[in-house]
Amino acid sequence: MTVLLRAALVIGVLSYFALLRTGADPAAEARRLAGAVPSAQAALPAALDAVPPETRERAVRAVLARGLMAELSRRAAEPVPSNDTLQETDRQPAWRGADPQADPQPGPRLEPR
Repeated sequence: MTVLLRAALVIGVLSYFALLRTGADPAAEARRLAGAVPSAQAALPAALDAVPPETRERAVRAVLARGLMAELSRRAAEPVPSNDTLQETDRQPAWRGADPQADPQPGPRLEPR
């Protein structure tokens, strides 16, 4: 990938220097080339008219289906509010066993003599 980027950079720099060497203004050349390209607003209707109607209809269906699936998956991901009236403490299991605070505290021991 870096080889391609380096090659594009070298070609661009060499083209720029070639324009400078011939005495042409690179900025004016870029403006002239940009003016020759039609704007997207002018080219879009012609491009849409060039597409056959059945292909256009299939593309519209695909876009609508993709949008519908995205909306349905977004709605499915949202948690549904619960109608449950239990509190969080109600969901915890009941304690089984001795409660350490309920045990009698050891008093003075009577040792056998």
